[in-house]
Amino acid sequence: MINPVFYAHSQNNAAICHALAHHLDAVGRMARDCFRETSWADEAALAGLLHDLGKYGDLFQRRLKGEESGLDHWSAGAWVALKYRCAAAALAIQGHHIGLQNLNQHALANLKPDLLTSHHPLQLRLTAMDTQLLESRFAADGMTLPQIAHSMLGKELGATISSMLDLRMLFSALGVC
Repeated sequence: MINPVFYAHSQNNAAICHALAHHLDAVGRMARDCFRETSWADEAALAGLLHDLGKYGDLFQRRLKGEESGLDHWSAGAWVALKYRCAAAALAIQGHHIGLQNLNQHALANLKPDLLTSHHPLQLRLTAMDTQLLESRFAADGMTLPQIAHSMLGKELGATISSMLDLRMLFSALGVC
């Protein structure tokens, strides 16, 4: 069975679609390169790889054909980043799409897919409820996530000046990509 091709963007002027795996890989590499001198380059790569994870959802692929609208394609990636205990990556992913949010446990818990389905702050629908489906499509596309030895914010989510500057640098790296 041939795996379907998932796209990141609709056709450009040359009628070429950008494959989602290529897009995520490129953003992951660029984000890692921005932080290659730090102990959390892997978390930056993880943020780049996951920032559009929801585009693996069927609803998003239909959106590219003009059949859907009003979709959140980023929260799934932020939620998966939290599963890896990478709160900075989660906040950067979310911030890349809707602006940086507060750094606290409550705000991060609100990224849970079932909460977003019942009460999305922007009244959007998730592209897929099942993050495992999105992760399996990501893997079937030949994509893998780095192992995280050091997360940017560590186990404590204290918003220090240093941690907030680091987070803003990660957020900026995704903005450049």
